[in-house]
Amino acid sequence: MTEILKKYLVTKWWIPILLFGISIILFISEAILPNTDFGFYSLVFFGFVLLISSVWQLFKGKIVIGFFQLSILVVPFVFLGFMAYLFAGMMNKPDGELALDRIEPLIKEKTDLIIPKDFEVLKNLIEHTEGAFDSDYSIGLTIEYKESDEKNIIKQILKSAELESDKGSWKKRNNGFDFEHKYNETNRAEPFYFKVDTLNNKIELNLSHL
Repeated sequence: MTEILKKYLVTKWWIPILLFGISIILFISEAILPNTDFGFYSLVFFGFVLLISSVWQLFKGKIVIGFFQLSILVVPFVFLGFMAYLFAGMMNKPDGELALDRIEPLIKEKTDLIIPKDFEVLKNLIEHTEGAFDSDYSIGLTIEYKESDEKNIIKQILKSAELESDKGSWKKRNNGFDFEHKYNETNRAEPFYFKVDTLNNKIELNLSHL
């Protein structure tokens, strides 16, 4: 029995590679005994067999074959490890805050409105999109400005409303102004909602980075 195993699982270099390949397919597809760990255990077992075979080939002086077997063994596990790393990063993206020195430039970039430097942050949250593989996130920002700064803010809005802009346009509301962005290439990647509440002296920005 030992000689048979040695002959077909060790000295025949292509058989361990074939069995290892089949075990990878079984592990990915769960074609046999789904909802069990059969695929995983077969992958580990035939991976170990392939490791023994590669060591045997190296011991026998068949360097090229031995390293070829090792490369086939290593690549799938490196790939699985990389995917596990990406998945862990995707599930554990921390939420954060927008840096204070980025608030003024961001609002000016999106609306051309220059907000007063003296304001109070009521809400500042960056939330990463759950399940996203890339850096999708949303920004929720609410600031409160002083009553004495409102005249300058309204003056900027009314002046901007008279001009054509590729960024968007201002709309008068009962409680202040809304900035409706244009659906250009930039805003399709970062759609946002921007509001100036003149009744409560608040500015609100909700932005999604896709």
